[in-house]
This record gives sequence, C-alpha cells and structure tokens, in this order.
Amino acid sequence: MSYRNILVPLDGSRFAEAALPLATRLARSTGARIHLIMAHEPVPALVGMGDTPPLVDVDWRNRDEEHSYLAAMSGELLREGFPLVHYRDLEGAPGPALCEEVDRIMADLVVMATHGRGAIGRLWLGSVADHLVRHLSIPVLLVHPAEAEAPVDPVIRSILVGLDLSPESESILDPVVRLAQITDAHVTLVHVLEPMLDGLAMGMPYATAIPVEVLEEQRTAAQRRLDRLADRLRNQGLSVSARLVQSGLAADGLLETLDDKRFDLLALTTHGRSGVRRLILGSVADKVIRGARKPVLSLRPPRQRQGS
Repeated sequence: MSYRNILVPLDGSRFAEAALPLATRLARSTGARIHLIMAHEPVPALVGMGDTPPLVDVDWRNRDEEHSYLAAMSGELLREGFPLVHYRDLEGAPGPALCEEVDRIMADLVVMATHGRGAIGRLWLGSVADHLVRHLSIPVLLVHPAEAEAPVDPVIRSILVGLDLSPESESILDPVVRLAQITDAHVTLVHVLEPMLDGLAMGMPYATAIPVEVLEEQRTAAQRRLDRLADRLRNQGLSVSARLVQSGLAADGLLETLDDKRFDLLALTTHGRSGVRRLILGSVADKVIRGARKPVLSLRPPRQRQGS
C-alpha cells in the first residue's frame, strides 16, 4: 500500500510549514503527489456609491500574496527534487473548502500543523484542523507547531497506537498498517486501564474506585484482546508489541507513554467506546492531540461519519 495524493494545508506561516518535512518524507518514500493548499476567505467590504473600495484592494493584495507564497513553496519543493508538487488557492471558509479539495483530488492523507499564525493564518486546533478531523473520512496526520521552532527529524521508526478496544478505536489499525509498511516502523498497541470510574458519567458527584477483582478481569481481557490484534498485524508482516498502562486518566496515560523517546508518533481514532471510558473528540482524543509534542495520526471511524 502507498500514498498517492498528500494534501498539506498552509496559511503562510512557519508554524503551518512544520507539516512539510513529514509530508515530503512520506511523499519521497511513496512517490505521492504533494498538494499545497491555501483557502482564501474574502475580506468583507461595505462601500458607498463612487467610493474607492479599500478593503477590496486589500483582499486582492491578499490573494496575490497567497498565490505568490504557494508558488514559491512549490518551487522550493521542486528544487529539492519533488517533481510531483501541485498548489492551489481555494475560495471560502478553510474547513469546508479543504474538505471539498480532499474529495476533488482523491487525497488519501492530510498532513498539517495543529496551529498557524500570520496575517492570513488560521490553522489552529478548534478551527481548521478540528474541522478536518471531525469531517474527513481519511487519516489526518497532525504536527504540533512547536516542532517548527527547531529542526525536526521526521523519521518514523516506532508508532504508538492508543486503543480503548472498541471496534471504533480499532479502525485506526488499517491506516497504521499502511504507514508502518511504508516506514518500516515498529508498532506498539497500548490500552490504558483506569482504576477509577468517572462519577459524573454515572450520575455521582465523585469518582469511584473499580474493585480490584474487576480491574484484574479487565486487565486480563484487555491483554488478551491486544495480543489477538498484535497477532493480526504480525500476519501482515509488521513488527508489533502490546502493552497495558494504568493511569488515572486515559489521556494522561497515553501522553506519558508517548513521552518515551522510543516513540515517534501516536495513532488513535477521534471517537471510541461510548460510556465511562471512551476516545471521543472533546475528551481523550482532544486532550491527547492538544497535549502531544509528537505527530498524531487521527481517524474518524466509519460509524461516526454519518449524520455528525
């Protein structure tokens, strides 16, 4: 399996450009086309009859700057040896416009920074990145903008996969297999055991400890499931290990595990098990994406793509 079209949203800032090293490395490994995309939101202008429309002039200048910027970035990649580079500026709100472009070019991966800054920069989690993560049916590889402050080694040698063992969370495994086969990365499946129940989710004002015997049953069942998933991935030619982590909060457990220098990337779905413990954007996945200082491969599982 390989990537064919990788879309990289840009906003003219070096923060958004933090996604380029990883995107170009993946493109070089697979022969994929890189699509540099910027969405232009027109400046609203209210002018009277016969007036010179200064805001319209500003809007056109912004368009010219955006187009020149994309052309320059494309030229730079071409000089670096990437013959398959396309660029395009879009009209309209960035989130919906980028979703339409993903469909138009049949992209199979989006690589983008979680934040952006600049005169036209609006790529921050909770806006454009959040919109794409919530609405796209393809994986979105998110790079934290802090990585733009220093040279980044984008080599992916080891992938950590967060699972809550629901079918929804396990839908991330297909994109992980694809990425691991391309990068020859080791895959570690991890499940976080939470010894406390969320009291608010159960209608109680306080957290409740899970009985020791119940926690042990959960541990045994989780390890058994992880081992079966690991065997499935090994049958596809991957190097795989499985581990359980215990933490008061699933997000904390994943972030603490990701901090281990052996891991280069975390993969997870944006929705998972409903109920007390779940990977759901706005909860575990949201906290992990915001807190991670390493790239995060996210996927909205199929069951969540309709009507939301």
